Amino acid sequence: MHPNGPINPVRSHPVPDRILPLRHPVPPMSAILILKPDTLYAEILRQRLLTVYPGARIESVATVGAAQERLQAARYDLLVTGVGPQLGGDVLDLLSACQGTASRVRRSLVIASPNDYRELSTLRLLGVPAVFDSSTESPEQFTAAVRAVADGKCYWSASILAFMQRSRATSNALFALLTNFEQVVLSVIGDGCDDVVAAEELGVTVATVSAVRRGLHRKLGVQHRGELVRVAAQQGFIRFTPAGVERPGFGLLRASYHGRRPKTTAANEVAVGPSGK
Repeated sequence: MHPNGPINPVRSHPVPDRILPLRHPVPPMSAILILKPDTLYAEILRQRLLTVYPGARIESVATVGAAQERLQAARYDLLVTGVGPQLGGDVLDLLSACQGTASRVRRSLVIASPNDYRELSTLRLLGVPAVFDSSTESPEQFTAAVRAVADGKCYWSASILAFMQRSRATSNALFALLTNFEQVVLSVIGDGCDDVVAAEELGVTVATVSAVRRGLHRKLGVQHRGELVRVAAQQGFIRFTPAGVERPGFGLLRASYHGRRPKTTAANEVAVGPSGK
């Protein structure tokens, strides 16, 4: 993610739209971690994985926090996870930690649906090798996805890629319209909080947040705080859940502007943005 321009996840990390021919034999996957809140769903995944790797140690957890604890205690060859508000944490941040060279997970496979462009484009930005659409693909195709990932290939469901292609024009327009810092501020004030709370969260002045808010109203063509909340939710910057407000990928987004110091003036934040745009 480049700190000097707007986030554009689609162009940042291309993913093949097909599976390359598999090499055999499939590399062993001796330790697999499943992150799914639905116990029955997790057991179905476990049974399917055992058909590919009968001797694997397969563990299941229901929350991001529990997954982080397991990853601190042991290494895994494969992480199979869903996305969404039921996971009790930001799975995008978890996946970000799983993509580095020091990761305690060798490969990742995400089970998702084609309905959240920003979330999917973030997965693409992170270089997640496999995103599987369980709403359109069969158990046999899931097995193919697992084998592809184990073999070092990419597997992105055709329905996921088609959805991203359809959504690209309008979503890219928003990403290009807002600076990195404006997207960070939108992720915070998008839950309806006031400028004082947002300033404390971001470590900037209240004047900076107020100025950025005015710019967001102008750029997004909204008049009221409620309209700004609606846009933030529709574009995936915030998510309202029974447990509270979630901000998918906020840690990644915030890191993109390297945490501006409070002394930065509001005028400079709006005029050029913390990324220098």
